[in-house]
Amino acid sequence: MDNRNQIAGQLKSILSENLELEVPDTLAESLLLYEDLNVDSIMMLQLVVYLEETFEVTVPEEEISPDTFKTVGLVIDYIEALQGAIAS
Repeated sequence: MDNRNQIAGQLKSILSENLELEVPDTLAESLLLYEDLNVDSIMMLQLVVYLEETFEVTVPEEEISPDTFKTVGLVIDYIEALQGAIAS
């Protein structure tokens, strides 16, 4: 399993288990967090906390925006970028 698929699997667990959202069996990267998965602003803040704990990254407060977290794919991209910044 590559890193991107691993992140997607962990993200799916966070969305379904921690945030108790109904998540399709296949977490398509095009899914919109707000519109398709019904994430609200409070859930978004909770999601950021879970992402930080799960992936051992820090999400700068100024980067928490609907554009950064618009789709599942953008969240995965963002986590990969944070992990890359830590590794370098």
